[in-house]
Amino acid sequence: MISTGISHLDKLVGGIKLGDNVVWQIANAVPVEYFIKSFFNKTNDFQNTIIYVNFNYSPHTICKRFDDIFKNFNFLLIDAFTHGKGNSDPVFLDFYHNEEDYDLSRIICIKDPRDIQSFISTMNEVQLKHKDGSFYIFDSLTGMNELWKDERSVLDFFAFTCPKLYEMNTIAYWVLEQEAHSKEFIAGLTHITQIVISVFSTHSDYYALKIHKLEDRPSINLSSPHSFRIIDREIHFEESGKDDLFKIGFKVKELRKSSNITQAELAAKLGMTPGAISQIENDLITPSLSTLVHMAAMFQKPVEFFINARLLDNSARGYRVFRKKDSHLATSKNLKISSLSDENEMDFSSYYVTLGSYDAIEGPIMLHKGQEFIIIVSGALNISIDGEEHLLRKGDTILLERSFVEKCGNHGKSDCEFIYIQF
Repeated sequence: MISTGISHLDKLVGGIKLGDNVVWQIANAVPVEYFIKSFFNKTNDFQNTIIYVNFNYSPHTICKRFDDIFKNFNFLLIDAFTHGKGNSDPVFLDFYHNEEDYDLSRIICIKDPRDIQSFISTMNEVQLKHKDGSFYIFDSLTGMNELWKDERSVLDFFAFTCPKLYEMNTIAYWVLEQEAHSKEFIAGLTHITQIVISVFSTHSDYYALKIHKLEDRPSINLSSPHSFRIIDREIHFEESGKDDLFKIGFKVKELRKSSNITQAELAAKLGMTPGAISQIENDLITPSLSTLVHMAAMFQKPVEFFINARLLDNSARGYRVFRKKDSHLATSKNLKISSLSDENEMDFSSYYVTLGSYDAIEGPIMLHKGQEFIIIVSGALNISIDGEEHLLRKGDTILLERSFVEKCGNHGKSDCEFIYIQF
């Protein structure tokens, strides 16, 4: 498992594996480059080549935007912009004549990126030299489509290149703009790739991320929005927990907008400043009880409307009950996986796993970089760890401290059911 550089995202997708192609569907004005930069943070000791294929921006802009990565990693820029959407303009060509800050030997300028075969030939040459462990970033399938003016050709290129990069054991990020492509195009990408993620803005400086596909890994987190903010040029996901009890900013803002009043008008009614209303709406401060009651009366809502009652109930008791009806069922490989607890509120994740009769899986049960604990509930599980075979029967347990499951199988006539815990 390779970290995305963002711990919460790793938890959602299980990290990145060699061979993964990740399609990023980005809404307008969402700065996707922070997800790219996060991958190359100090904790991710990436030693292989980064190949950045650029359709939308001048090479000077890309070099400046990824200055630290260009100078500190083996960064190779494929420039499909200058003679593409840049129309060979002298302003962009000047970069290749007067640039002093960046090593031009690490930039390949494609002479005619509108010629699809010419572009593919250049990529084939690059891929011959940069295989296992390399990181490919295609900054805009939308820009590619605008240049080639043929969505079918873009999809054909993806359909050819995605499996190729998978076989080459690389990692690839493919970026496209939401609402800029046909449903057939999106369906084609989703069918071929391993991971599909969408990112969009919600309100103020908040964004949300949704996972639409996770191949060969549990899909418990599919389709649920995960809120995050960009603070000091770093991505910070909102972790649910006790701090969410009085996070009411979004509700206040929506009520204010639906009432067609401005922050200044709301502030005047509450005897506050517009700046204070802005801070409440962005969850930077929590309103006093009297202000909360005043807002509830003004918007004709009960006070508890603003409070996360579920968290309030949990914090009032010394125990928590998790109902089966609230669990998420997912399938991965030959496994059926149900969550047993709310992993966002606990220091561990627990799952009820079923492996069908005579089924088997290769590789780990779930991607995880910590300890794992397995309890057999029914049936028997053949498990391979560090080259050794073990047969676990009902009531048997195993703790994986530093080892990983290489493969496991159910050789019996009935399902094998077990509890799987990640620490």
